[in-house]
This record gives sequence, C-alpha cells and structure tokens, in this order.
Amino acid sequence: MLLALTYTTDEEFEDDYVQALIEEAAELSAEHTWWHQPLALAPDVKNPNLLTGTTKLLHRYITAADGTTRKIDYRDDVLMSSVDTLVLLEMLTLLSKEHEFTWHVALPAEPRPKPAGRIVDGEIDPKLFELIMPEVEANEITEAELEDQSLHQKIRDKYFQK
Repeated sequence: MLLALTYTTDEEFEDDYVQALIEEAAELSAEHTWWHQPLALAPDVKNPNLLTGTTKLLHRYITAADGTTRKIDYRDDVLMSSVDTLVLLEMLTLLSKEHEFTWHVALPAEPRPKPAGRIVDGEIDPKLFELIMPEVEANEITEAELEDQSLHQKIRDKYFQK
C-alpha cells in the first residue's frame, strides 16, 4: 500500500509567492481531518524557489502515551489513507489550477523519489489514482465508504479517542 507521497513544483516562484502558497496550502489542509499527516508545503532544501512536501498516509501502528504499541486494522488503515490520498490529490490539483503550475508527485524512495505522475495546470494524471486502486479493490472498499464522513470519524475515534 501507499505509505506516503511527495510532491514538488516544477516552476520556481519568488520568495513572497512561495510564502503565500504555503499559507494557502495550510488553509486548505485545515479543512480536512487527516488520518496521519496533512498536506504541508515548504521551500525545497536545494532550491528554495520550489515548493515541496511529503505526506505520510498509512499508520500501521499507533503508540500510546504510555509507550504501548497497538496495530491498526489493515482495512481501516487502507480506507483512511485512501481517503487522504484522494483529498491530497484534490488539494494539489486545486492549487495547480488556481496558480497555473505543475506538481511532480512521487513515492518516497532512496536515493531519490520514484515518479508517480504529474498535475499540470489543474489536470491530474489518471495514473495517480492507480496508486490506491489495487488495495482499495483487494480490500473491497466501496465508493460509498470512501465518501462516508461519519464512518471516517468512527474509525478515527476507534484508534484516537480523546
């Protein structure tokens, strides 16, 4: 299953525009309750005029405050990480369309990320959806489950009760 996605802009931006895009992405990200990690942008380490980010999607295990580890049901993890993947791609697409730039989406890997697809001026490469489909289908996750906000909250509560 898809553990994480990285995303980097193709175009370079002026410093003030980089900051404005980071803030806009943070506002978008705040609209969704993330399963693991949110959409988060930062200037690229090697080229601060590019934007980049990595979002972890699967949990696998959670660690309680007392240090005990608990396994997350694989189907729950796949469902919730798939929801986050779709939301993440939607948010990247929105930013790309609104500001007319390209994202390179990749799978984190060493020594460099493995390209997965691009989002160009708001047009998403269909193969990006193929990143989640094998596990969604194998776990018989339905479209209704992917869209069911109350189910998502029940799953969050099951593992992260306050």
